[in-house]
Amino acid sequence: MIHLYREALRTRCEPVGEFVNNQVAFFTFVHCADSEREAMENGAAQAAAWYTNGSFTFFEAKDFFVKSAAELEALARDPAGGGLTGQYLRGKDPNAPVSKAQRILGRIMSGEDVPHEQVWEVLSAQDSLIVGTKDQVRQGLKRYESLGIDALMSFHQVGALSHEAVLKSIRLTGELIPEFKTPAPP
Repeated sequence: MIHLYREALRTRCEPVGEFVNNQVAFFTFVHCADSEREAMENGAAQAAAWYTNGSFTFFEAKDFFVKSAAELEALARDPAGGGLTGQYLRGKDPNAPVSKAQRILGRIMSGEDVPHEQVWEVLSAQDSLIVGTKDQVRQGLKRYESLGIDALMSFHQVGALSHEAVLKSIRLTGELIPEFKTPAPP
């Protein structure tokens, strides 16, 4: 999508102002800690689930999301996964990383009390958020940089994360900033 956006700017854009700003910014949840255990104990996965639940509720997509998650959950419970034909026709793999995240979030949104370890295991593996140690956060930041993201707007203060945990996450993430290129001005 970034390539298409920049190509359209390059070939078809007539600037409204004095210049074209072709930079791309992205917004995501970031939580950095000294260890995965610390990040989990801080409540990072629950914060991500809380944020997702709130977002889907705000954008009036929660009911559809919960329904889709229930369908994936039913497929996962079926030992045959709906059989080869069923999986092919639906094009859904209930155990794909994105589907696992949708299933766990759907359970949470439906009011189920999901163990913190299960939430952590599934959500910390998502590319859509950056959670973990400095090395894990570095890898996540590098992934976004490799996609062509010029500015990452990292959301640290989420859910019930403590003030101290948020400040530490900001500090640890900030220590990584010199490792990244600064985008050229527009």
